[in-house]
Amino acid sequence: MRYHPLTIPFRIYQLVKNSLFIGLILFVFNKDSEFWLMEYGRYAFVILVLWRLIYIVAAWFVEKYEWKDRTFHVYKGVFTKHTSTIPFSRIQNVTRKTTVFHKLVGLTSLTFETAMDGEDDSIHFEVLTKKHADYLIELVQPGKENTPIEESEPEVDPSIGEQEIVGEEQGPAQEKSRTIHFTPQRKDLVKASFTSLSFLAIIPIVFGVIDYVEPLLPDQDEVEGIFNVLLHSTWLLFGLIVVAIIIAVVFGFVRTFIRFGKYEISSDTRYIYIDRGVLDESYFAIEKRKVQGLEINQTFIKRLFGLAEVKLISSASPNNSDGSVNVNSLYPFLPIHEAYQLIEELLPTYKVHTELERLPRKSLWVKLLRPSWVWMIATIGLFYFKPEPFNIEQAWWILSIVLLILVVLNRILDYIHTRYIVTTDQIQWWHGGLTSRMFITKRRNMIEMSYSQNRLQRMFHVASITTMNRSVPAHIETIQDLPLPYALGMENWYLKRHEDVQVEG
Repeated sequence: MRYHPLTIPFRIYQLVKNSLFIGLILFVFNKDSEFWLMEYGRYAFVILVLWRLIYIVAAWFVEKYEWKDRTFHVYKGVFTKHTSTIPFSRIQNVTRKTTVFHKLVGLTSLTFETAMDGEDDSIHFEVLTKKHADYLIELVQPGKENTPIEESEPEVDPSIGEQEIVGEEQGPAQEKSRTIHFTPQRKDLVKASFTSLSFLAIIPIVFGVIDYVEPLLPDQDEVEGIFNVLLHSTWLLFGLIVVAIIIAVVFGFVRTFIRFGKYEISSDTRYIYIDRGVLDESYFAIEKRKVQGLEINQTFIKRLFGLAEVKLISSASPNNSDGSVNVNSLYPFLPIHEAYQLIEELLPTYKVHTELERLPRKSLWVKLLRPSWVWMIATIGLFYFKPEPFNIEQAWWILSIVLLILVVLNRILDYIHTRYIVTTDQIQWWHGGLTSRMFITKRRNMIEMSYSQNRLQRMFHVASITTMNRSVPAHIETIQDLPLPYALGMENWYLKRHEDVQVEG
C-alpha cells in the first residue's frame, strides 16, 4: 500500500526547513554579491530544490510497503528500485514521534529499529494515522498472528489515504495495563533546568536579536551615553542584572518543561515504555529481553546535584538526528538512588550494587605515570606558536601547566571513581574522571571479553579488561588498571558464559 498522502507536504516541509539557512545566505545576506560561488550557487540551489520537489511527488506514487508472513516488504526508489525485507523478529525498538506538524494535521510518525547495520536498518513511516500506528505496533509484537492484508485493511483509495483500520475495541499496544515508575515533579524540572544549563541558551538568542535590531537603534554616541548612565547608577544596574537573571531562569525552566515536562517511564511484563514531550511528543518501547546492558552517566555538574542519566543499551541504534534527547535514555536527570531503584523495577534480573571494590594504590601510580599525548602535543603547539592572550608574555607555559594540572586531576578522580564488582552472572563498574560512567551487563549479553597489558601495567601487575556487547555500532567498554589476578579471574568467569546461554534455551 502507498504511504499517507500528507507524506508529500511533510517532506516538502522538511526540505524547506533544511534548506532555509542556505537559501538565506544565497538570496538574502549575499543577494548583491557577484562572487562566482554565490552566483552559481543560486542556480545550483534552485535546480536542486526543484529536482527534490519533483522526486518527492514521484516517490509517493511508486514507493509502497506491505507485510506478509510476519515480514515487512518495503519498496523504495524512483529510478533505481530497491526492496527491503525485514522480519518482525528483527525489530528491536519502536519509536513514535508526533511533531508540531503532525499535531496540526492529527497524525504521527513511526519508526521500527532493527539490529541490522546499513541503509535498511530501520523502517520509517514519516506520516500515518494514529490508529494505523497503533495497529502496526500491535502487529509486530511477538506472539501476534499475522492477518492477511485483505482482512486487516480495506481497499485504500489513494486520493483519501489510510483508513481508520482499527476499531475502538482493539486499542493500541501502549494502552495495555502498565506500571508507571517515574514522572518528573516540579523540583525535578528545576534541577534539570540548572544542571542542563538550559538558561544559558538565552545568550545567543539575545545577541542574535541585537544584531537583527541594530539598524533600528539610535546613534552609537547615544547608546554609549545610555551605558554610561547605567554604569554610574548602582541601583539601576543591579536591577537590570536581577531582571536579566530572572528572565534567563524562567526561559531555562520553560525550555526544560517543553522537553521534559510531560515525561513518563512505565513498563509491563514484556516492554519498557518512555513517553515524553509537550510540543514534540515521542514514544519509545523496547522489549526487556532485548536490553543488552545499562549505562549510567554523570557529568561534573550532575554529580554536584546527585543526578544521573540512565541509558538502555540495545542491539538497535535509535535514530536521533534531530539532536533531541536520546530516545533510549531514561529521564536524563534522575536522582542517583532513584535511578538504582528504577533499574531494578524495570529490569528485575539486574541487581545494582552500591558496595563495590576499589582499585589498589599501585593503580594510581600507573595512571599518573602513563604518558599524556594530549598534553605533550598541546605543549609543543603552545611552544611553537607562543600565544599571548591578554598581552601576557610567556603565557604558553602557564597554559601548559594548567592543562597538566587538569590531566593529573582527571586521573586522580578516575582512580577515586573506578569501582567494580563481578557476581555470578553480571558485571558492574564505575569509571571516569571529571565525568564518570557506570556500566552494567549480564554475562549472557556479552559477545566478547579480553584483557591486555602494556609495559607499564606489567611492571605494576595490573591489566585492562575490555567487553563488547551487541549493538550498532558494537558497544565497547574498558576498565583500566585492575589487579592482574582479578583480571584473569574475570576472563575465566566469562568462559562459563555457555551456562547462561544454555539456560536461555
